[in-house]
Amino acid sequence: MTSSSETKEPVFISGKLVVVGMFAFAIMMTGCMWFYWKLNLAPFLPLQQAIIATEELAESRPVVEGGRAKGQENAPNTLRVTMKIDYDPVENVDRVIVIEQKILELAKTSLPHYEEFDQLEFNLYWPKQETELKPIAIQRITQLK
Repeated sequence: MTSSSETKEPVFISGKLVVVGMFAFAIMMTGCMWFYWKLNLAPFLPLQQAIIATEELAESRPVVEGGRAKGQENAPNTLRVTMKIDYDPVENVDRVIVIEQKILELAKTSLPHYEEFDQLEFNLYWPKQETELKPIAIQRITQLK
């Protein structure tokens, strides 16, 4: 008979099993992140691809997303477009307005659910040279309805 005062031997897990477990966990989490982003950004992929397809905006690295602010039922349904540009948006407001109008045209033609949005939030940023740390950005909000 064994008594309750006897100690059990500790269970050892091999290092190989730990490493395999870590890789499996990393692959699983990467897949979950990909799936989450695919669900959130897939409806806006046609607009993002249309922006990239235009010659003057091909290098803009656009990010398109949309929806209401979480926890705010009365918040406007917003289409958000964030893009990198290679000039100062504060000093070139005319160019910014032209790009904004181009994005509105592309959104009307490439997004089937464009009518659901109440406003366009248009964010442009210009990463200056590496010696200057402060990027210049401009945000414009256009009411669609």
